[in-house]
Amino acid sequence: MKSFTACLSLPLLLASLTMGSLAYAADSYTDGWIGHVNGRQLDICYRVTPLPAVDTRLQVMRVAYVIPNKGLPRQQFAVSGYATVTSIIDAHCVRAELTQGTARRTDHARRTD
Repeated sequence: MKSFTACLSLPLLLASLTMGSLAYAADSYTDGWIGHVNGRQLDICYRVTPLPAVDTRLQVMRVAYVIPNKGLPRQQFAVSGYATVTSIIDAHCVRAELTQGTARRTDHARRTD
């Protein structure tokens, strides 16, 4: 009976860890990622269109890893700055001006709706 419980609990544990990591994942349909930083000028690309319009305010989010009490590290995003879209570069990318905070290449950008 103990071995049956142990065999059943392992898949349940793995499934719960997978569900927890997905809850904090980036939304690839609405989030963009910063591909290039030149001073305060950012190039932000999106996988799925429509792109944000000119003068749209964006949050720049950086990945942070949080370790809950004796648990596994969990990925979540912390706001590191704000930017405003200044122009559309092509079908998948926009150019934005960093208005507050900092930005690094590979940070995420999300609309501040």
